[in-house]
This record gives sequence, structure tokens and C-alpha cells, in this order.
Amino acid sequence: MDPRTSEYENSEDEEAARVWVGDGIDYSPYFITSTVFQTNVEAIQWAKNIAIKNGFEIVISSHKHGGKQTLLRCSRGERYRGLPIPLEDGLSRKTKTKACGCPFRLKVRQLQDFSGWQIVANAGEQSTHNHEMIVYAEGHRQISGLSPAAKLIVRDMSSYQAKPCAIMTALRTKHPEDNPTIKHVYNYRDRLRKDGFEGRDMISQFFHLAVTNKYYHASLADSETNVLTHVFMAHPASVELLRTYHWYIGMDSTYKTNKYRMPFFEIVGMTPCNNNFKIAYAIMQDETESSYRWVMECLRNLIGFDMNPTVILTDRELGLMRPVREVFPDSAHMLCTWHINKDVENRVYKLMGGDMNFASKFKNGRWKKIINSQTVDEYELEVAKMKDTMGKIGNVVAYVENTWLVHKEKFVVAWTKDFLHFGNTTTCRVESEHSSLKRWLNSSTGSLDTVWAKVTMKLICKSSKSRALLKLRRWEV
Repeated sequence: MDPRTSEYENSEDEEAARVWVGDGIDYSPYFITSTVFQTNVEAIQWAKNIAIKNGFEIVISSHKHGGKQTLLRCSRGERYRGLPIPLEDGLSRKTKTKACGCPFRLKVRQLQDFSGWQIVANAGEQSTHNHEMIVYAEGHRQISGLSPAAKLIVRDMSSYQAKPCAIMTALRTKHPEDNPTIKHVYNYRDRLRKDGFEGRDMISQFFHLAVTNKYYHASLADSETNVLTHVFMAHPASVELLRTYHWYIGMDSTYKTNKYRMPFFEIVGMTPCNNNFKIAYAIMQDETESSYRWVMECLRNLIGFDMNPTVILTDRELGLMRPVREVFPDSAHMLCTWHINKDVENRVYKLMGGDMNFASKFKNGRWKKIINSQTVDEYELEVAKMKDTMGKIGNVVAYVENTWLVHKEKFVVAWTKDFLHFGNTTTCRVESEHSSLKRWLNSSTGSLDTVWAKVTMKLICKSSKSRALLKLRRWEV
């Protein structure tokens, strides 16, 4: 029988019968040595290395006699907190601690002539363990961790926006002896981030980064709690591009970008080379009309009151439509036809009791003719045809008229052909920026400073590409 397998004491008590009584091995011979160590640090490290080779960890328990003696114990030798259960039983203990009152003890004692330190191994009960030995190195602080060389890899790959899983693969390939875990990667990345705070809290660090990098920024806080509720950010290169190419502006919100679960509102422009560029972004507490109005006012200040976009393209966000009209009265406001078509198809599908064939035909037939009407007369004719052919389906006609046709000037070709929108009738440019943004973020739980850093990295790469293309085609930015 393997001496490291579990044995149980005979007892009528079922709980007491499950107590792990140890492997019966005396570990004191492993720590008997005639070596005299120069310092107690060297002696303690030697003992730790021997313990690791034998499948357990030791830690400093206390110092005695004015520091002349150091007591070491097993890492699981803390106060007993319940009955330890053998791993082979497949049952988990009802506690998060690994402490099980292990009796193993060692001493590191200074010689009487102060010439060095020696290891004193205890005999009897204090030389055995009452628990299983370590089988897997991962997760044990003394066995697994990041060496200086591994930390350098984490730092360099993080600066190039590598994902933690990619960093983990590199560590396992180059430093398998460290027994790294993904938690080590996350912890060290977080430590690197906080080292740059220089004593500032997260909000102060966020604004420090914005000021240092010459961002145009604005913020809004709750008057009662003083909690930050709205943030508006614009990179200086984006401001330069905006004031040169301010004709088209698209905007939309996306989600799952930060740990605060706040909407991320992106504002996107277009260069003459048909490239997108992020004008600005806002992190808002909610999507109410007051929040959108504050963002629109920030955008107005950013552009300047002597410039007006030719067209502003959005979804049918009711909280956004009025602020756009009030803050930019001289700019045309268009609605995304792709989202309109999707909404019409889905709503007609539900109104017709789940008839997808009918909904698809309506969207690609009668409704498409209404949107593509070239003149006002043609538009009115197509609407009349829709009412005649669908007179018996009054709920569909009512939905179309009350939901969309009241905004016909914002998406029907008969009116939008008079706007200089450069063929942009959908918010696909903004959706593209959403997709690109989330590839850079790699996470939906980032803090403000983390989101800022990754968005800035993306903006720098994007603006550099836009500038190069513009210069190549002899456009002056």
C-alpha cells in the first residue's frame, strides 16, 4: 500500500472518520544538514527549496529570542478550520482556506558564536503532515510565479495589445519552469497599470492621461453625489481632421466596453479618401435626451460655431433626434436605412403572425419603392399604392405611417438627394468603428484609464494611416 494514500481512524462518528491522518512519512531527515548558512535568509530559502521538492511549502511562523531563532511551519499549518477531506473523495471543503492545522515545524537558529545559521529539524509529530502533498504546481505561490524574464515578456506583449491568452502561450513556451497561470498574467498586468498612477486614484489618472496627451475633454458629475456620470474625449489628431473634413458625421452607441456598463457613444467622420476616423467618443450614464444634448453641445464646441456638418447620420434614437435638431439646426439629419429596413421586416413579421415570407416581400417590394422614390409625387403615389393593396391590413399601414413616414425627410431619396451625404445612407461606418474598437479592447470589463489607453492606441494607428493616405493623394490635412 502506498504510504501517501489516505487512512482513516476508526470512529463511530462519521465526520471524525473522514479526518485525514497523514501519510505517515517522517520528513525531518530531508532537512538534516551540517551546512552553516551566512544569513537566516539563505537558510530559510534552502529549507523552502527542500520542502518544494517533497511536495509541500513552508512559511515563516514567528521569530523568537530577539530574532536569533525563526520558526518555520507548513503553509497549511494555520488555525484548524473544519475537517480536512481527502481529495480522492471528490468532495470540496466548506471553506476557502487551505489551513488544516498541519503539525510540521522547523527551526532556523543562530549559532552561539554568531558565525552563522543552521537548520534544526523536529522529530515526532512535528516532522509529519496531516494532508496530501502537492500534485500540481500551478496555484502555489512558492512553486509557480513569474520570473523577471517572464515579467518582461508580459510587459512587452501587453504594450503591443496582446491578449492574455497569447501571453500565456508565450510564457508556457519560453518559461515552463515558472509554472505560470493566467491569474499571474492578469495580476502583473494590473500591477504595471497601477504603477503608472503615481499615487493618483483611477479617475485622477484618467484625467491626467487626457491632459498630458492634449485631449479635448469634458466631464459631468452628479451634483449631489459628485459621481462622474459623463465623459467626452477627442484626440488632438481627430480634432484636426474634423475641422478640415466636417461634412459627414455618423454617430451611434455600443455596449459591453467597460466595467461600469455605461454606453459608449462613438462619433465618426470621413476623409476624402473614403477612410473613417473617430471624431470623438463619450461614455454616458444613460441614453436620455439630456445626456445626448450634453454630448451634442460638446461636439458643437469642438467643431466651432462657424462650421456646420452637411449631414449627420444616426439611428432612430428618440432621445438623440431632438438634441441633433436643436444643436445643429443648419445640418441635415438622416436616419440609417439599414436599421429602418430591419425594423420594418421584424415588426411586419410580428404583426402578420410570424409570416416571414410576407414580411420579406413587403420590405423588398412596396417598402423599398417608397424609400427609393425620386420625387415627392412618386413618393405619394407609392404610399397610396401601399394603402390600396394593404387596406385590409390596417395595423401594418398604421405602423409604417406613425413610426417611419413621419420622418420621411430623413431617409426617403426624394428628400435626401438634396443633401451632400457622399452616398452614406447607413451607419455602417460607425458600426465598423464599433467592431474595430472591441477588437482593441479585448474585454468588456475595463476601467476608464484602461479604455482610454486602448482607444488612444487605436486612434494613433488610425490617424497615422489616414494622414499617410491623404499625403499620398496630395490632400493637405
